[in-house]
Amino acid sequence: MVLNAPEANEPVDDHVYQFDFQQGWIDLTLEKLDWVDAWAVATVVESTQFDSAKLAVKTRTLTRDLRKRALVLNGNESNLAAAYYTPEGRAVADFRLDTYSEEETPRPSPAEVAPLLSRISDAEVVGEPDVRYLDLAVGPAVRVRADVKNKRSRLGFSRGWTGGLIKYAVFPPRLDSLSVVSVRWWNPQDAAEATRLTDGLATTMKLVPADADEDEAERNTGS
Repeated sequence: MVLNAPEANEPVDDHVYQFDFQQGWIDLTLEKLDWVDAWAVATVVESTQFDSAKLAVKTRTLTRDLRKRALVLNGNESNLAAAYYTPEGRAVADFRLDTYSEEETPRPSPAEVAPLLSRISDAEVVGEPDVRYLDLAVGPAVRVRADVKNKRSRLGFSRGWTGGLIKYAVFPPRLDSLSVVSVRWWNPQDAAEATRLTDGLATTMKLVPADADEDEAERNTGS
Protein backbone atom coordinates (compact mmCIF):
# COMPACT_ATOMS: atom_id res chain seq x y z
CA MET A 1 0.00 0.00 0.00
CA VAL A 2 1.49 3.32 -1.06
CA LEU A 3 0.37 6.37 0.89
CA ASN A 4 1.18 9.95 0.05
CA ALA A 5 1.13 13.14 2.07
CA PRO A 6 1.66 16.74 0.90
CA GLU A 7 4.68 18.59 2.21
CA ALA A 8 3.05 21.07 4.58
CA ASN A 9 5.12 24.13 3.72
CA GLU A 10 5.12 23.69 -0.04
CA PRO A 11 2.37 23.96 -2.69
CA VAL A 12 0.33 20.78 -2.87
CA ASP A 13 0.99 20.55 -6.60
CA ASP A 14 4.76 20.76 -6.03
CA HIS A 15 5.72 17.51 -4.31
CA VAL A 16 4.50 14.88 -1.86
CA TYR A 17 5.99 12.41 0.59
CA GLN A 18 5.44 8.82 -0.38
CA PHE A 19 5.58 5.68 1.79
CA ASP A 20 5.26 2.02 0.91
CA PHE A 21 3.23 0.60 3.79
CA GLN A 22 3.22 -3.15 4.41
CA GLN A 23 -0.01 -5.10 4.79
CA GLY A 24 -1.50 -4.40 8.20
CA TRP A 25 -1.06 -0.63 8.07
CA ILE A 26 -4.42 1.14 7.85
CA ASP A 27 -4.73 4.65 6.39
CA LEU A 28 -6.63 6.81 8.90
CA THR A 29 -5.94 10.23 7.41
CA LEU A 30 -9.00 12.48 7.67
CA GLU A 31 -10.00 15.29 5.32
CA LYS A 32 -11.87 16.97 8.17
CA LEU A 33 -11.13 16.56 11.87
CA ASP A 34 -14.63 15.80 13.08
CA TRP A 35 -16.65 12.90 14.45
CA VAL A 36 -18.64 12.37 11.25
CA ASP A 37 -15.61 12.03 8.97
CA ALA A 38 -13.80 9.83 11.50
CA TRP A 39 -16.79 7.51 11.83
CA ALA A 40 -17.19 7.28 8.05
CA VAL A 41 -13.52 6.38 7.55
CA ALA A 42 -13.62 3.84 10.40
CA THR A 43 -16.73 2.17 9.01
CA VAL A 44 -15.23 1.79 5.53
CA VAL A 45 -11.92 0.51 6.91
CA GLU A 46 -13.60 -2.08 9.15
CA SER A 47 -15.80 -3.40 6.34
CA THR A 48 -13.18 -3.50 3.57
CA GLN A 49 -9.84 -4.27 5.25
CA PHE A 50 -10.71 -6.83 7.90
CA ASP A 51 -12.00 -10.38 7.57
CA SER A 52 -14.84 -10.75 10.06
CA ALA A 53 -14.06 -14.47 10.39
CA LYS A 54 -10.62 -13.65 11.80
CA LEU A 55 -11.64 -10.87 14.19
CA ALA A 56 -11.21 -11.50 17.90
CA VAL A 57 -13.23 -8.38 18.76
CA LYS A 58 -16.75 -7.28 17.91
CA THR A 59 -17.00 -5.22 14.73
CA ARG A 60 -18.58 -2.28 16.55
CA THR A 61 -15.69 -2.34 19.05
CA LEU A 62 -13.16 -2.27 16.20
CA THR A 63 -15.02 0.54 14.43
CA ARG A 64 -15.10 2.58 17.62
CA ASP A 65 -11.37 2.03 18.17
CA LEU A 66 -10.58 3.07 14.59
CA ARG A 67 -12.69 6.22 14.97
CA LYS A 68 -11.02 7.29 18.21
CA ARG A 69 -7.57 6.53 16.86
CA ALA A 70 -8.22 8.54 13.68
CA LEU A 71 -9.33 11.57 15.69
CA VAL A 72 -6.26 11.47 17.92
CA LEU A 73 -3.76 10.86 15.11
CA ASN A 74 -5.13 13.68 12.96
CA GLY A 75 -4.94 16.24 15.74
CA ASN A 76 -2.83 19.36 15.25
CA GLU A 77 -3.12 19.02 11.47
CA SER A 78 -0.90 16.02 10.86
CA ASN A 79 0.03 15.34 7.23
CA LEU A 80 -0.66 11.62 7.35
CA ALA A 81 -2.11 9.20 9.91
CA ALA A 82 -2.13 5.41 10.01
CA ALA A 83 -2.21 2.49 12.42
CA TYR A 84 -0.97 -1.09 12.28
CA TYR A 85 -3.51 -3.78 13.18
CA THR A 86 -3.28 -7.55 13.41
CA PRO A 87 -5.81 -9.58 11.37
CA GLU A 88 -7.59 -10.21 14.68
CA GLY A 89 -8.27 -6.50 15.08
CA ARG A 90 -5.69 -5.59 17.73
CA ALA A 91 -3.87 -2.28 17.29
CA VAL A 92 -0.09 -2.65 17.48
CA ALA A 93 1.26 0.82 16.65
CA ASP A 94 0.22 4.30 15.55
CA PHE A 95 1.87 6.39 12.83
CA ARG A 96 1.72 10.06 11.95
CA LEU A 97 3.71 12.46 9.79
CA ASP A 98 4.15 16.13 10.71
CA THR A 99 6.03 18.91 8.95
CA TYR A 100 7.48 21.98 10.66
CA SER A 101 8.88 25.27 9.40
CA GLU A 102 8.91 28.94 10.26
CA GLU A 103 9.27 31.76 7.78
CA GLU A 104 12.51 33.69 8.07
CA THR A 105 13.80 31.17 10.64
CA PRO A 106 16.66 28.85 9.68
CA ARG A 107 15.88 25.16 9.81
CA PRO A 108 17.48 23.59 12.90
CA SER A 109 20.15 20.93 12.54
CA PRO A 110 19.63 17.23 13.31
CA ALA A 111 21.70 17.65 16.48
CA GLU A 112 19.45 20.50 17.65
CA VAL A 113 16.28 18.55 16.93
CA ALA A 114 17.38 15.24 18.50
CA PRO A 115 16.69 16.15 22.18
CA LEU A 116 13.26 17.50 21.26
CA LEU A 117 12.06 14.26 19.71
CA SER A 118 11.74 12.41 23.02
CA ARG A 119 9.54 15.09 24.58
CA ILE A 120 5.90 14.00 24.73
CA SER A 121 3.06 15.56 26.67
CA ASP A 122 1.20 12.49 27.93
CA ALA A 123 4.10 10.26 28.99
CA GLU A 124 7.64 10.31 30.29
CA VAL A 125 10.77 8.68 28.93
CA VAL A 126 12.23 5.75 30.83
CA GLY A 127 16.01 5.52 30.64
CA GLU A 128 18.22 7.06 27.98
CA PRO A 129 16.84 7.39 24.43
CA ASP A 130 18.72 5.70 21.60
CA VAL A 131 19.79 8.44 19.16
CA ARG A 132 21.18 7.70 15.70
CA TYR A 133 22.09 9.91 12.75
CA LEU A 134 21.31 8.39 9.37
CA ASP A 135 21.20 9.10 5.65
CA LEU A 136 17.87 8.08 4.15
CA ALA A 137 16.83 8.23 0.53
CA VAL A 138 14.83 11.38 1.32
CA GLY A 139 17.79 13.08 3.02
CA PRO A 140 19.70 13.28 6.32
CA ALA A 141 17.75 12.09 9.36
CA VAL A 142 17.97 11.65 13.10
CA ARG A 143 16.28 8.61 14.66
CA VAL A 144 15.26 8.53 18.32
CA ARG A 145 13.87 5.44 20.05
CA ALA A 146 12.70 5.57 23.66
CA ASP A 147 10.74 3.54 26.18
CA VAL A 148 7.94 5.52 27.80
CA LYS A 149 5.40 5.18 30.59
CA ASN A 150 2.30 7.18 31.36
CA LYS A 151 2.28 10.10 33.73
CA ARG A 152 0.14 9.48 36.79
CA SER A 153 -2.73 11.78 37.59
CA ARG A 154 -2.47 14.11 40.55
CA LEU A 155 -4.47 11.67 42.70
CA GLY A 156 -2.47 8.70 41.49
CA PHE A 157 -5.47 6.81 40.15
CA SER A 158 -4.49 6.58 36.48
CA ARG A 159 -3.96 3.14 35.04
CA GLY A 160 -0.31 2.42 34.44
CA TRP A 161 1.05 1.44 31.05
CA THR A 162 4.46 1.22 29.41
CA GLY A 163 5.24 1.41 25.74
CA GLY A 164 7.63 3.08 23.38
CA LEU A 165 8.16 5.44 20.50
CA ILE A 166 10.37 5.92 17.50
CA LYS A 167 10.71 9.24 15.70
CA TYR A 168 12.55 10.02 12.50
CA ALA A 169 13.21 13.70 11.80
CA VAL A 170 14.15 14.08 8.14
CA PHE A 171 15.82 17.04 6.48
CA PRO A 172 15.25 16.93 2.71
CA PRO A 173 17.85 18.92 0.76
CA ARG A 174 16.78 22.23 -0.75
CA LEU A 175 13.78 22.56 1.59
CA ASP A 176 13.43 24.89 4.55
CA SER A 177 11.15 22.52 6.46
CA LEU A 178 11.76 19.32 8.39
CA SER A 179 9.32 16.44 8.72
CA VAL A 180 8.89 14.00 11.58
CA VAL A 181 7.64 10.42 11.37
CA SER A 182 6.30 9.31 14.75
CA VAL A 183 5.36 5.76 15.68
CA ARG A 184 4.11 4.79 19.15
CA TRP A 185 3.07 1.54 20.80
CA TRP A 186 1.54 0.80 24.20
CA ASN A 187 2.47 -2.81 24.99
CA PRO A 188 6.05 -3.93 25.71
CA GLN A 189 5.32 -7.12 23.77
CA ASP A 190 4.94 -5.05 20.60
CA ALA A 191 8.30 -3.27 20.87
CA ALA A 192 10.28 -5.53 18.54
CA GLU A 193 7.53 -5.67 15.89
CA ALA A 194 6.86 -1.92 16.01
CA THR A 195 10.58 -1.17 15.75
CA ARG A 196 10.94 -3.46 12.74
CA LEU A 197 7.91 -1.92 11.04
CA THR A 198 9.06 1.64 11.65
CA ASP A 199 12.64 1.16 10.50
CA GLY A 200 11.43 -0.64 7.39
CA LEU A 201 8.94 2.09 6.65
CA ALA A 202 11.53 4.85 7.01
CA THR A 203 13.64 3.29 4.25
CA THR A 204 10.71 3.66 1.81
CA MET A 205 10.12 7.36 2.53
CA LYS A 206 10.77 9.54 -0.48
CA LEU A 207 9.83 12.91 -1.91
CA VAL A 208 8.32 12.85 -5.38
CA PRO A 209 6.79 15.48 -7.68
CA ALA A 210 3.03 15.55 -7.25
CA ASP A 211 2.47 15.22 -10.99
CA ALA A 212 4.67 12.10 -11.08
CA ASP A 213 2.55 10.61 -8.33
CA GLU A 214 -0.61 11.34 -10.33
CA ASP A 215 0.91 9.66 -13.39
CA GLU A 216 1.66 6.55 -11.33
CA ALA A 217 -1.89 6.49 -10.00
CA GLU A 218 -3.22 6.66 -13.58
CA ARG A 219 -1.02 3.74 -14.63
CA ASN A 220 -2.21 1.68 -11.66
CA THR A 221 -5.84 2.33 -12.51
CA GLY A 222 -5.30 1.80 -16.23
CA SER A 223 -6.58 5.28 -17.14
